[in-house]
Amino acid sequence: MKKKASEEHDDPDLGAEYDFKLSPRGKDASRFRESAVDRTEMMMGKVHSWAPLIDFPWAGSEKQMTVDTWVRGRGAYTGYAASEFRSYLSQEERKQCRDTEHWLHIDLPIHSGLSSPAAINSFLVVLWIVAPTRTRVPCRFEETKVERTVARRLDRFQWIEGQALDDIHDKHLQETARLLPPLRDVYTTGRRLRNALILTYQGCVSKQWQVAFTCFAAATEAILSRSTDHGLSRRLAEDYALLASTDGADRKVARERFLRLYGIRSVIVHGRAHGRQEADINLKDLAQFSDLLRGLWRIVLEKPDVRAAFEGDDEQRRLLFKALA
Repeated sequence: MKKKASEEHDDPDLGAEYDFKLSPRGKDASRFRESAVDRTEMMMGKVHSWAPLIDFPWAGSEKQMTVDTWVRGRGAYTGYAASEFRSYLSQEERKQCRDTEHWLHIDLPIHSGLSSPAAINSFLVVLWIVAPTRTRVPCRFEETKVERTVARRLDRFQWIEGQALDDIHDKHLQETARLLPPLRDVYTTGRRLRNALILTYQGCVSKQWQVAFTCFAAATEAILSRSTDHGLSRRLAEDYALLASTDGADRKVARERFLRLYGIRSVIVHGRAHGRQEADINLKDLAQFSDLLRGLWRIVLEKPDVRAAFEGDDEQRRLLFKALA
């Protein structure tokens, strides 16, 4: 169960684990301690994580996403009913777990470079890239040979009416499975694109359209920008058009679309968004910018050469766009 901060003891062999907010897991989940289990066995053990996928609109029952990650069907996990969790979970939370049609199941080595929260967020971000839905994860359960823990997830992926799909199909999960390993690699490698990933995640969970829009714009900059840029808006627009289109006419459309949406970012950060009072228009523009960023991430994750250039220095980025021109 969730431990009080006063019960925590430092263990020099345990490094801090982080999610996409770059904050320590802290008291939201117990750290793994030595007990009667042999130390070597514990170090080599695994964390079995389970998270209910609420409003996950897939009619299937089970799908393996990676070697350590699965979508499981109804009733695949019943640990939430354990007596030690009853004082922590509300009746409504237990009902959510009991009624959910799907579970996200992740098995990771205890000292993996990817924490359970980051693994869950990786799945949710890739699902958003492939097919925006209303899917959310309210809590997660972790089990080892030493202990069992539960923690609430206070961040919730937001969705936009008209953008969120009412149904997803096997092809969506197949694409999610294909893009999940490179996105995880972006996160664990910790180079330039990791910053863009964190900003993308923050945009996905923000309840305020201005915050989400600014995070998406910042993530786009983090992917595309070069430190020597002059005339940043037009350079970003040109580079985006080169990546997203293959001929002159399409590139012109892509460039103009980017400049219009990026201009809204300027309105927000320069304090002029108070003039945008039409909520429907704001959400429509937010959906369009998120679609732009989703497409950009898809290119980055699908093409190793593009990803390598974006993870590299400014000269590598310059050569990439020169080759595309």
